[in-house]
Amino acid sequence: MDNKTRDMLIEILHDMEDFAELKGLKCPPIYLLGGSGCIVGGYLNRATTDFDILNMEYPAYVGRIFRILGEADYLELDLTTIAAGFENRSKKLEEFKHLDIFVLSKEDIIVTKIGRYSVKDVQDIEDLIKSSDNVLILDLINRVSQRTDIGKKVKEEFLKNVTVFRRQFNV
Repeated sequence: MDNKTRDMLIEILHDMEDFAELKGLKCPPIYLLGGSGCIVGGYLNRATTDFDILNMEYPAYVGRIFRILGEADYLELDLTTIAAGFENRSKKLEEFKHLDIFVLSKEDIIVTKIGRYSVKDVQDIEDLIKSSDNVLILDLINRVSQRTDIGKKVKEEFLKNVTVFRRQFNV
């Protein structure tokens, strides 16, 4: 398996960490998801150059740290199909000492991908689901379905996509 993309993404994250340490900036935990999360977490091997980060309502100065990433999407919790407790299921990237950088679990990433369900998301799900806990995925889907703090259109699209997902993947 070729890890050039992972190595490149890890190097950018190290640059971000080096900058934060040099400037003495602390940062709340960072949660990666999407393609970059899958690659950095070692779940998938494909190309991507952007970072998907859950917006944890970071203080304004954290923008200085994130600027190092270049292209990044900051996903709002109320617009992201993620179940509560994702922090406990996330995997900490141990190679970082100054910043706490986590990758969402495979199951959480699958559920977030069901929310959008693009062609690329379906391809990623096909690869991720092979080594994922389907019982946990169903539990997370149920928890997201019960969220009252998620956008109405986001939830409607998610529920529509869940039906397709369950049929397509026999889950």
